[in-house]
Amino acid sequence: MRFIGIDVHKEIYTACVLDEDEKVIDEMKDCPTSDEGLSELTSKYRPEDCVILFENLTRAHYVYHHLSAMGYSATVAHTGHGSLRAISCTNMKNDSVDAYKLALIAKDIYNERRFIRVSHITDEDNMRNKSLVRVYSECSKIHEEMNLRIQEYMSMHNMCLPENYKSFDSKRSMRFILSFSDATLNIMVKMMAAAIEQEEYAEKELAKAMKDNEDVKILTSLKGTAVRSAATVVTVIDGIERFGTPEKLVSYIGLGVRHSESAGKVKNGHITKEGDPLVRKVLANMVAKHVMFCPGSDLSKYYRRMKSRMPHWKAVTACMRKLVCIIWAMLTRKEVFRFHPGA
Repeated sequence: MRFIGIDVHKEIYTACVLDEDEKVIDEMKDCPTSDEGLSELTSKYRPEDCVILFENLTRAHYVYHHLSAMGYSATVAHTGHGSLRAISCTNMKNDSVDAYKLALIAKDIYNERRFIRVSHITDEDNMRNKSLVRVYSECSKIHEEMNLRIQEYMSMHNMCLPENYKSFDSKRSMRFILSFSDATLNIMVKMMAAAIEQEEYAEKELAKAMKDNEDVKILTSLKGTAVRSAATVVTVIDGIERFGTPEKLVSYIGLGVRHSESAGKVKNGHITKEGDPLVRKVLANMVAKHVMFCPGSDLSKYYRRMKSRMPHWKAVTACMRKLVCIIWAMLTRKEVFRFHPGA
C-alpha cells in the first residue's frame, strides 16, 4: 500500500509518497493542479494500491472529484478548529514538509491509529446553491449594517425622516436621504440600495433553484421557515442519508456538547461550534420565528419551559438542538411538519 499526501494550491501541487515503512519512495514538486498535472500521479499509482489525503483548501473540490471519478480513495482533511496542528503549528513549513506530514497522517488513518475531522465534498450543483445562499446572506448583512449606520449618522447630525416615513430602507426614504447632499450618507444609501437590489435578485434565483427540491418543500412546512432558511439547512446537510441518527446531525452542525471526563468525574461544557456558523444562525432565527408564529407547538412549549429556568440564549440553543432532531425526522421520513393545536 502507498500513502500519498498532497499539498494542493490553486495552480500547483506537491505530493509525497510513502511505503508501509514510512520511507519516502517518490516526491512530485510543483505539478500543475489540472487534469494533465494530476495524471503524473495517477499514471504511477493504481487506485487499489494507494490512500490519498489532502487539506480542504483552494482547489480541493476539483482534485477530490477528479480522483474519485478515477476510483481513488481520497480523504479531505478539515482545516478548521486546529484539526491539523501537526501541519499548521510547526517551526519548519514548506510544501514538501506539508505533503510528507499529510502522507504520515494518511497512513495513521488507514491503520486506525489517528482520528481527524474530515470535510464532506459536495457535488457541483449543491456547491452552486450553497454559494448562492451565502452570497444572499452577505447582501442581507450589508443591508442591515448600512441601515443601522445611516440611522446612527443621521442621529449624530440631527437629521430626521418625515414623521410618516416608517423605515430608512424604503425607496422614498432613500430618495429623501439623498436630498441632504451629504457625501457619507450618499455612499451608505447607495451601498444599501445595491445590497437590496442583489438581495431581490438572489431571492428570485434561489426560489428558481429550489423550486423542485423536495427537502426544501418539507422544511418550509415548518411555520416561520422561509425558502432561504430551508435552502441554507438543506445545502449544508447535503443528503440526510449521510446521518444515521439525529445525534450525528446535531454534532455535524456544531450543536453537540463538549464532554470532559477525568478521575470518574464527567463535566459538560459549551457546544462544540465545529459546524457551519451560518446554519446555526439560521436555526436560531427559525426557532425565534416558529415560537412567534406557532406558540402552541411542542417546540414552542419546550422553549418556554427552558426559558423559565435558564437565560434566553441557552434556551434558544437547546431548542436549536431539538429543532435539528425534528428536521432529521422530517427529512428521513419525507414528512411535512405536523402540528395538532388541540393536542
